Amino acid sequence: MTARRESTASPPSHQAPDAGLTPDLAAYAGAHRARLVELLQTPAWRETLDSGLVDEVRRDRLEPGLTRDFIDTVVDQLLAFNEAHVRRLIEDGRDDREALITALGTWPPRLRGKEPLLSFLGLTLTYGCNFDPRCVYCTQTWKEPDVDIEGWKQTIDAATRDNGGKGPYIYITGGEVLTLEQDIWGDDGLVAFASRRGAAVNINTNASLITPEIALRLIKVGTAKLHISLDTPDASAQDALWGEAGRYARVLEGIYHLQLARDLVGVDGPEIHINCVLTRHNVDHIADLFTFLLARKKRVPKGHALYYDLLPHLIPVGGDANEDLRSTAAEVERLYGEAWEEVGASWEHYQIELGMPEDKRAPLFGPFRNPYQRVVQHGDLTTYSHNAAKGHYGRLALSKSCYVAPTQAAITPDGRQFRCGAHAVRRTKSIGNVIDGALMTNIRDGIHGLAWLPDPAVCDSCALATVYINQTVESRLIAKVDELLASDEPLDV
Repeated sequence: MTARRESTASPPSHQAPDAGLTPDLAAYAGAHRARLVELLQTPAWRETLDSGLVDEVRRDRLEPGLTRDFIDTVVDQLLAFNEAHVRRLIEDGRDDREALITALGTWPPRLRGKEPLLSFLGLTLTYGCNFDPRCVYCTQTWKEPDVDIEGWKQTIDAATRDNGGKGPYIYITGGEVLTLEQDIWGDDGLVAFASRRGAAVNINTNASLITPEIALRLIKVGTAKLHISLDTPDASAQDALWGEAGRYARVLEGIYHLQLARDLVGVDGPEIHINCVLTRHNVDHIADLFTFLLARKKRVPKGHALYYDLLPHLIPVGGDANEDLRSTAAEVERLYGEAWEEVGASWEHYQIELGMPEDKRAPLFGPFRNPYQRVVQHGDLTTYSHNAAKGHYGRLALSKSCYVAPTQAAITPDGRQFRCGAHAVRRTKSIGNVIDGALMTNIRDGIHGLAWLPDPAVCDSCALATVYINQTVESRLIAKVDELLASDEPLDV
């Protein structure tokens, strides 16, 4: 399972094997294509092209790992633990639907000694960052890490044993993790280690440290995805949010280096997603941000791996210390009730430009939807907006139980382990430490604490991806109980 998995396939059709060092940039819009051509002539790119690195990456590139399905990972394990018991309850005449749903969705104490199967592993490697001063919404303070690179490899090893060559999705963040240099993108770094173990790796970065060489090396080690920070297309507004003039230009250049590197190697990854932190300073810029990014996307047909490349995730600003940065209720309601129509119109226009007939166009989905629409809200937009203005972004969407926690782990630089990213960000409700190699033991030992979740004090800021997983798991558990109750067939227990 740990064998090196290198790409042996010939380059895809959009990059001919004899294309040499001249990438095909025809799929980019004219103005952006001209910028990429200009960038390719800079000394940094000319030196990299002359070094032979492109051929090295083409020859030795690791394939990105595979992502286990987040929802199936929860549901399948819960059914394995509980379905037979629920069937016996129904055979014995129990028909209390809510009680049966609870029985089906309850993780057993210490998982009955079994190893949990993870779909998500979040690693905050460092609180250090090359942006000094920090971004205005950053709430992290420097602390010397207690886990070194070998310690992180041990954690990844524990999470990827017996994983069937798939998953978990490993989310590497900081601080700015690219300050760790070869420990991240080197041939013996963390990303290569995880890729060889079958796990898909996402790097969360400001992209300002991505040079032509690093862009190519990120491809070489099998990076599956990068989440890159960008909050507005307004350079002065962005630099103000990031605390220093000139950062906006450096980040965009890092993104463009990645685009060039992909086309030079002839691959469709890593995929780039944009992390947009939503504050009162950029809440009115979101439609313009979508238009700006669409003009810089590689224009590919629906179904292509990069169809949703370079689109933004809206992340409402978190942290109790950022109260003054949060959008007002009126601003939130205006964005999701009115301005979002402009976003939809931009996406529609982009697809029309691609020549797609109306019945073949795809909607913005999942992380690219606005946060209000992404999950089922038990309240209207006005109520949501008032909650959002107070930082309670998940309050109207929490499930009655936390189903997802035993399939996730989030680790901070001191080695403390948390059930999810929201708990890790707040550094509350730690379930142990991984320094002694106790990743899976911590999950089993922490099962008893699920009875107190969701806890509004921390779960009101639950990540939308986790909220979505929880809601979907709950709906599937409900459907399973209803199926069992309605069955005329004898229940095989």
